[in-house]
Amino acid sequence: MIVMRKFLVTILALSAIFGASAQPKLVVNIVVGGLSATDIDRYSSNLSSNGLLRLKSGGANFTECYTNFVPTSEQISLATIATGALPSIHGVSSTRWYDRTSGNSMVHLCKNSNGEYTTEHFLAPTLSETLRTEKALSQTVTIAHNATSAMNLAGRGGECYWVDSLGNWSSAACYTKRLPSWINAHNEIGFNRIQTSGSWFGRLTKSKYINSRSTDIQIYDLYNKSRNANNRKNSNDWVAEFMNTPAGNNALFDFASKALNQMVANKELSGVKLLNICLDVPRNIAQKYGTDSIEYEDMIYRLDGAIESFMKVVESCFPKQQDYLIILTSDHGMGKSDLTGGQNSFNTRQAEVILNAFLSAQYGQGSWVLSCENGAIYLNRDLVYAKKLSIAQVQNEAATFALQLRGMANAATATALQGGAMSNLTLSLMQNGFYPRRSGDILYCLQPNYNEYNPDKIAQSGSPYNYDRHIPLIFYGGGCPSSNIGRKVSNTAIAVTTASLLGIKKPDCADGEVIYELINR
Repeated sequence: MIVMRKFLVTILALSAIFGASAQPKLVVNIVVGGLSATDIDRYSSNLSSNGLLRLKSGGANFTECYTNFVPTSEQISLATIATGALPSIHGVSSTRWYDRTSGNSMVHLCKNSNGEYTTEHFLAPTLSETLRTEKALSQTVTIAHNATSAMNLAGRGGECYWVDSLGNWSSAACYTKRLPSWINAHNEIGFNRIQTSGSWFGRLTKSKYINSRSTDIQIYDLYNKSRNANNRKNSNDWVAEFMNTPAGNNALFDFASKALNQMVANKELSGVKLLNICLDVPRNIAQKYGTDSIEYEDMIYRLDGAIESFMKVVESCFPKQQDYLIILTSDHGMGKSDLTGGQNSFNTRQAEVILNAFLSAQYGQGSWVLSCENGAIYLNRDLVYAKKLSIAQVQNEAATFALQLRGMANAATATALQGGAMSNLTLSLMQNGFYPRRSGDILYCLQPNYNEYNPDKIAQSGSPYNYDRHIPLIFYGGGCPSSNIGRKVSNTAIAVTTASLLGIKKPDCADGEVIYELINR
């Protein structure tokens, strides 16, 4: 019996030693803008086995990951991924809002009153900030096509880069006084411009694409000769082409590969390395062409190839799979393409005029509505107070009337959202996305497949419906098991789970739950 007990103790001790998972030395967090949870499966027949499918089949694939708030705009979602907190806590309820304390002036999340980039409006610390605080000699680099995307993921401090209006990689004074020499050299050679060609040629023949509708891409058809679609005529505006074609994705991963090599070469910062990558171009293409277009499908295939190439760079730096962790997710999905010319759109400017006329009829002439955008209506509180009216009453009157507008599905007042927990799912999601100091007086949701009118976008996001909220989530490497997990999780879990895998505390404002399947392994 004593021998048996000693044997069991020995086995348990060995299990503790050899079964314990080593912490990864590198974490790469890849956020693909606008990627739906179903996209990888939909296009799997034409994907390489070494790109997206490798991550999906070789990693922990969470098939039921959802954003737990509305609106599901990219900046709100990116802030949630970075902080592990809901918008009601991290405070990013929109890219811009009315500042009630400064005379109803409009505030931009990432800019000050002079139009300069700033992090002063960020409230909740990100995973990147937490890692640098918790682990000495750690290094964080964040890269995105758009400045606001990069800054949301990075938070305060660290290295943070994006593409400026001239098509160069750039940063701001709130992150660095000067760009590293390797980035200056990269810009001088013009790598981003080299990636653009003035034309977008399909990777496959037309018969091999799953989608059938196209606009700008040129596709070769074996049966009907070549197809010359309405391709870009103005090749001079190469930056616009860069931001709306797969060239932007290729260039970002090329830049990310160089950034990773620089991180590894930096012997002064020899601790854990965190590389955040946000691809805004996929979202741009989805909005411009729709996710049912050949353009979007072709972008997926080229993105797949770019990820495969980037994986080789990661493995050249960290040959052991347990030494690196790659996380693949998205900010949100995308609604169906609206090819009706705006018939299924909610005209926010028209809504402002109609609602203002209603309130003027109720309470007297005045500019009652300041703005209607991104799922929020801002009322002129100064006017409400000047007329000695109840803000709750005016909000309620406006919300009740707004429900009569075409395309409106639900509306809730700021007063109601602050009053207690909501039992209705949509209202609960709205409450999670509500931050009192920044959100509007009324939050609203549109009917399925309705969007706010924007002639430049045939597909959008922002709704409480599954086509927007259902996103991919894959943890690959770092000792994470290869598995498909159908348990419902939220994207608030990404930061807290990654923190746990790195052996650091979760970001201070994080309220997400740690994914136990990855921790208890």
